[in-house]
Amino acid sequence: MIISVTNKQRRHALLAALLFIVLAVLIGTNATWPANMDEAVRSFMSSIQTSYGDVIMSIATFLGSPAMNLFYGILLAIVLLLADLKLPALWVFLTVVGGIVVTQIIKVLVHRDRPLGHLLTDSGASFPSQHVTAMWLTVFIMFLLVTPNISSTLVRLLTKWFLITLSLMTMLSRLYFSAHFLTDTIGAFLLAYVWVIFCASLYPAVATFLKKKFWLFKDQEA
Repeated sequence: MIISVTNKQRRHALLAALLFIVLAVLIGTNATWPANMDEAVRSFMSSIQTSYGDVIMSIATFLGSPAMNLFYGILLAIVLLLADLKLPALWVFLTVVGGIVVTQIIKVLVHRDRPLGHLLTDSGASFPSQHVTAMWLTVFIMFLLVTPNISSTLVRLLTKWFLITLSLMTMLSRLYFSAHFLTDTIGAFLLAYVWVIFCASLYPAVATFLKKKFWLFKDQEA
């Protein structure tokens, strides 16, 4: 299979899911520990804002936005389609869209208020961060599907570091603008990993089903 995960990755995803659930419960019950930590980080980030930092963090926020990550996913899916890999292309698109939808559902269920001082453009619930989830969805998809196929060790390493740096900058930008609490970004990271590994675990069975039932995928490499 073009897309597959190891048992180790599944165990990591299970641990991430448990941590996410614990975090969501603590936030939903207004537990003291995460609230105090979140407020301390928010106060610190508010104190270091500068005009130069505003520009850098605005760029990071834009590049990590859900709309941009949907664009990245569509672009990757197009590349896969051009390589006649319809099944992985469909998987990429559905994984990105599904992850964004699931994040929005959880935001509504937990219904955490945004931090004080957030921008007017940042509306809706706070946990988990949609920007951060979307960005890490892209990164984890790239780690599963793209970077393992880069033959050059140096290029592969540089690509991974670039993606990780962009994701961390997205997380930092959401804290910088008081758009989210620290735990919102941590929860988003955990959710993105769980969702990608979950979707990748389903891929072999779904790909086999589509190959058998639909002529469009009959001769496709899965």
